[in-house]
Amino acid sequence: MNEALDKLQKIGAQEIHDATHIPIQYVKAILAGDFKDFSKIQFLGFISILEREYQSDLSELKKSALLFFDENSIEKPESVFVTPKKNNKNTFLYVSIVVVLFIIVLIFKANSNSEAVTEEVNIDNSVIESVVEEINSTKDKSINETNSSVESVKTEEINSTKEVNEEPIIEKSFTIIPRSKVWFGYIDVETNKKYQKTFSHELSLDPNKEWLLMFGHGYIDMYIDGKIQKFSNRGKVRFLYSDGEVRPISLKEFKQLNRGRKW
Repeated sequence: MNEALDKLQKIGAQEIHDATHIPIQYVKAILAGDFKDFSKIQFLGFISILEREYQSDLSELKKSALLFFDENSIEKPESVFVTPKKNNKNTFLYVSIVVVLFIIVLIFKANSNSEAVTEEVNIDNSVIESVVEEINSTKDKSINETNSSVESVKTEEINSTKEVNEEPIIEKSFTIIPRSKVWFGYIDVETNKKYQKTFSHELSLDPNKEWLLMFGHGYIDMYIDGKIQKFSNRGKVRFLYSDGEVRPISLKEFKQLNRGRKW
């Protein structure tokens, strides 16, 4: 990790920002090993871009970051409960009206009994019923608003969970970088078309094809889908690249795949 990170630090945050368009404050945080301002998915996406752009292995930095995110994660509750707020002011007013009306009825009854009035008294309850109905309507409205708020919170939580579960898409790639100048021969297995060149800088091949590879020496680094494989052999070496994997092969196997020819 130190070698790859040192390489990026030497390049500098501004140049990395210009090349990758990663916001410069995040570039500086990555170079400093500061993970607190990242989400897990955001950090992994930026690291994938840096590994692909600069052919660097930042797996150790990713391990440190994932450990940080695991240790600092906050578990969300599975459900949200919201207690509806009561409109105390309106409820108190309605209850007061009911109490006053009730007292008036009692006084009216008492006066009628003292004067020996035998006439039946009919009490109009429409006002009381209206007040009770309005109280119930206010409670129902408050409950509906609360339920709507709970559904909104649940929807946001589900969307947030979906976003976290999305994994970054890594492009397929196959790049060869010799650590010193080397002769290189490569064959398209399907067409048996052959190429050769002497080079000391990186060379990219089609990652979707199957390749036979031959090198004058084995001091070679190969980057497959952003992951590095290092080889260190003095003499001539041969490889087979297929389905995103590369492995050393013998001369016998090379000839079998190359229609019986050494080259």
